Amino acid sequence: MRRVSAPLRMSHTSYVMSRPIPLIDLAFLLIDRAEAPANVGIALIFDPPPGMGSDKAVREILRAYRATPPTAPFDVVPEVPPLGLPHWVKPARVDMKQHVRRETLPAPGSPEQLDERIAELHRDRLDRSRPLFEVHLIDGLASGQFALYIKSHHVTWDGRAAAARIFGSLSSGPGPLLTGFHAIPGAAGAETSNLAGDLRSLMTHAFAFRELYSQVTSRIATLRAMSAQPRGNAPFAGPHTRLNQRVAAGRTVARFSLPLGEMRRIGHKFDGSINDVLLAVTDDGVHRYLRGFGERPAEPLVGMCPVSVREPGDLELGTKASTLFVRLGSPRAGVATRLKEIVASTAAAKAEFHSMSTEASLDLALVAFGLWMTSDAFGLGAYTRPVVNFVVSNVGGLAGKRYLGRSRLVGAYPVSMVADPAGLNFTAFSHDGRMDVGIVASRATVPDAAEIARHCLAAWRQLRKAKAPQDLTLRKPPARRPSRTRRMPASQRP
Repeated sequence: MRRVSAPLRMSHTSYVMSRPIPLIDLAFLLIDRAEAPANVGIALIFDPPPGMGSDKAVREILRAYRATPPTAPFDVVPEVPPLGLPHWVKPARVDMKQHVRRETLPAPGSPEQLDERIAELHRDRLDRSRPLFEVHLIDGLASGQFALYIKSHHVTWDGRAAAARIFGSLSSGPGPLLTGFHAIPGAAGAETSNLAGDLRSLMTHAFAFRELYSQVTSRIATLRAMSAQPRGNAPFAGPHTRLNQRVAAGRTVARFSLPLGEMRRIGHKFDGSINDVLLAVTDDGVHRYLRGFGERPAEPLVGMCPVSVREPGDLELGTKASTLFVRLGSPRAGVATRLKEIVASTAAAKAEFHSMSTEASLDLALVAFGLWMTSDAFGLGAYTRPVVNFVVSNVGGLAGKRYLGRSRLVGAYPVSMVADPAGLNFTAFSHDGRMDVGIVASRATVPDAAEIARHCLAAWRQLRKAKAPQDLTLRKPPARRPSRTRRMPASQRP
């Protein structure tokens, strides 16, 4: 198989001691700890080329990826000095054998074994003395397929940028290997930086923080006083559940898939979107899971839904995403009623989101989580509501088939991060007519994520059979018009 390497077009000298780490990205470095590393990744499943075993396909990819030097942001490491601004620096050398590895599952090579191995790989922190990415090629699957597990740090990219870069390294038809995601030239201008621009950005976000702080604190007070469902974003509105215990070191991973066309049809039937359908399925699946432990929340749960603010084609270093805090369905509602309530909640949250300034919308999650982390640091976590109950993210998708060389992509399951106070994360990616959903959870609170996946699929089967809600609003009948042909009885004539 011929290996194709794109030329490196970006100059990285400007990163050395001169590329500050933006505030929203710095937050992911600061919350990163051994028990809850800010790792994000994806598990790609491939069918090897016809007539070729997975062993040979994996060896070709391994050689190609190791032979290609990385480009930004995978050629720099973060430096957080005691004095001065945190910034990116370029290491003297990048050993690609440390970043691109191969392993074989022991027999029988079941899907459950693959999920368990990915959970183990996802659990460990990345070494900050090296660029923040790893590639693991895994074969030995009983199906004859192989997996490509990519792991990076949330400071490096957000979900939309990761999807654009990873799937940009795949082709629409079988052929030679394209340049790996780690070596694709970055966006022009991504490396430029100057002190004046950084100070202006800092001042702009400071004013946005002042705008948001008053909004979020007043919203918390309003939520405490309201018994009915609030409108707009609803941080701190959900109840405590087992999902909101402190995140521990272990991870558990699972995955499931839904047909994209049918999701669109159901979303349209309920005047919603595929994101609303995903929220309803995961919300109902979580409630089913909690009932298995005897937990029946008295109030709706709150889902954190990241929203990308990237322009198409933007591959710049860092995170460009905001967050919606969506109040989900009523605890005892059926999945159809749950979807109807979620459609209304997301519409209200989006309307409030679009009313904010760009900087305020970007910093919304920072302020909300900052308030929660402050209360937790003072030992008040047991007395305050969690800012969210769990995370649901849809990082987009693409149409048609994709290939890594001549190996066809048959599954794309994101594996995102979990952090206090939300020990459960669903992240989805759509391709080839299906939505693949990856689940990652803290093992201390969710011993087996596959159980949640089974509950979500049960909720989906029920939703497929549900009828669209009927509008039962009583309306005044239209006024009756006098007939032109019917004669009035003589006794009623004037």
